[in-house]
Order: sequence, then C-alpha cells, then structure tokens
Amino acid sequence: MENTPNIRQLFTEYLDDRIDREGFIQLQKYFGEQTSREELHNLIINALYEEHYFDQQKELQHTVDSVQQRLRQRLQPAKPKTMWLRRYLPYAAIILLSIVFGISYYILNNAKHNAVAVIEDVNPGTSGATLTLANGKKIRLNTAAGNVLNEAGVSINNAPGELVYKNTEHEQKSAGQLNTLSTANGETYSIVLVDGTKVWLNAGSALIYNPNLIESGERVVKVAGEAYFEVAKDKMHPFIVNSNGQKIEVLGTHFNVNTYKGVANTITTLAEGSVKINTTNQTSILKPGEQSLTANGQIKVEQADLETALAWKKGMMYFKDAPLNEVMENVARWYNVQIEYKSKITKTRFNGGFKRDVKLSEVLEILNAGNIPCKLVKDRNVTKIIIDTNKPSKP
Repeated sequence: MENTPNIRQLFTEYLDDRIDREGFIQLQKYFGEQTSREELHNLIINALYEEHYFDQQKELQHTVDSVQQRLRQRLQPAKPKTMWLRRYLPYAAIILLSIVFGISYYILNNAKHNAVAVIEDVNPGTSGATLTLANGKKIRLNTAAGNVLNEAGVSINNAPGELVYKNTEHEQKSAGQLNTLSTANGETYSIVLVDGTKVWLNAGSALIYNPNLIESGERVVKVAGEAYFEVAKDKMHPFIVNSNGQKIEVLGTHFNVNTYKGVANTITTLAEGSVKINTTNQTSILKPGEQSLTANGQIKVEQADLETALAWKKGMMYFKDAPLNEVMENVARWYNVQIEYKSKITKTRFNGGFKRDVKLSEVLEILNAGNIPCKLVKDRNVTKIIIDTNKPSKP
C-alpha cells in the first residue's frame, strides 16, 4: 500500500472511530500484526494525552519528541527477519507529522480519552455598542469620540463610551423614526437622550427610542435586557418605559429594569423617586427601595436589595443566596461564554461577588471557593464553563 495520503486518512478515521471494515483491514496490514497496530496506536494516544495540557511550544515539542522516540523504538527492527519494517518508518513519520499539526483537533474531538484543552484566559466585557438608525443603517460605536451624524433635528455625538443626543436648530420631524442602541454579550454602553435622561445598558440589551423622544406628548422608550435610568424631570412630558408586558410611568427618578429572558419575572427596582407599574391586569406604585416582579400581567411588590440589583452599574456582580443558573447567566453574558452543566443544579445557591473588570479565571476561583466546581474549556472553537456540582471544588 503505497498511497501515503490514504494511510493518513485511514489513521485519522481510526482515531475518530469512523473507519470501516475494509479500511481497518488495510491499516492493520500496513502496520503488520494486530498487536503491533495496537501498540503503535496506544503509544501515540498515550503520548498525546499523558499531559493534561500543553504549555505552548515547550510542552508541545516535548510531546513530539516523545512520540518520535517511541515510534523509533517500536518500528526499528532488532532482528533480520523483521527488516521489512524499515521501509515503513518514513510513512510512520508522515503520520506523526499529521498528528502533530492536528493535536488540538484530536484533543477536542476524542472525548473518550477524557482530554480537555486548556485555553487562554478570557477578558471581561468592555465598552461597545451598535447604533441602528431608522433607515436600517448600523453604526459601530466604541470608546472613540466624535460626531456620528445629524438626524431629524438631533445631533448625535459619541463621547468615550457614551452616545449623546442634542437638539439642533433644525425643525424636528422624526415621528415614527426609531433609533436602537444595542449591546452584545460582553459589552456595555450609556446614552444621554435629547431631554438629558441618561440610560446605562448592561450586556446583551437594547434601547429603542425616537431621536426627539416625544411621542403624543410623552417621552417614550422601549427596553430589552437590563438598563438603569436616571430620568430628567419634565412635568409636562411623562417618561414612559415599555418593557416585556409592562409600562413604567415616571416624572423624574432613578430605577433599574431587568427583562432578560432567563429571568422568570420582569424586575423593576426603584432607587429614587416614584414610578407606576402598569400591566393589562394591575397597577402598582413603587417607593424607593422597593421592586416589582411582573409576570403574566400580575405584579408583586417587595422590598428590594439595592446592593445586588444595582451592582452591575457600579462595576460589580453581587449575589445573595442566588440560584446557580442566575449567577452563571450573568457571568456568561458579561464574558461572552457558554455554560454547560454536568449535574443538576436546582438546590445550588451562591453568596458572594466579584468586580466586572477582572479576568474570567479570577471569577472561577471565587466560584470554586464557594463550592461551585467549574473549569474553563474550549470545545469546537466554543469557549465554555463546565460546571459539575457532583465533583469537589478546587482548594
């Protein structure tokens, strides 16, 4: 069998458990006896997986050298009657070369060997957003400052991490024209609306609004995800926030709205002033320090924990007796990673917190210290946190 590329393909198929009977027989014949084939296979696999991770070039070269040495030992004949094996050594070297260049592929795709690829640390989220205009044009925003454009009598400027709308001398004609400021996972941004109201958007959130803000005598916006509002006072024009089946009416106040899909209720937390929560079935007025839980048209008012509810705006993640899935959804959203659970988490709770400007490894250390065993891996180019509450956490 002289077709070397075919040998490499058969060997790859064998490692992936995709080889058919004919290919298996060909590969077996190529390497000689059954025991020889198994020894060669085990030598390569053991060399690749004998370390839990590769420390860049040093560990990688160590593995390559180890495989080369063992191949030579096993394939170099000791007796004349096995001299025919010599001619196969170059082919074994070619197979080795393909394996070396495909090490990450085999590590990630051979779960039966329980190998996990250790990856670089993940940086925290940063300032960034996308502005979508009424005509569908998208403008990518970052920390760079400068004028974005003038639209419908409003000047739109981008300060570092903040979009600012200001009235111009032009006639205001923006009825039905909506702008959308949106943040992806791992992003946060703030906006100053034309009336001076300031809104902070958490990761994975969006604010929809008229550039001139006024609609039928009211200042109206719509929010998805999570946002914190500091509403400018204007008794002539009530400020309305529409969000996931509820309507918030304010005159001038500070409050937080959480409408993330993973949250069972739409949560409105009042820091200052007074707001009225309206649904199709009910109306409630919140006082400072209270929060409303809205679901299916029903409103429940309770005392709020401002420290946890507003932690994100202060650059923190803080939890008190929080369900594990709530904690991990916040982490996943801010660090833009996926979460995979290896065990049931219904009774797992977490108390603690961390700054939002630290790398993900520091967050995982805190979670492990809180008896939540977790590790960072990369699977098929997807970065994820593996959680297994059946295993003891790291010391």
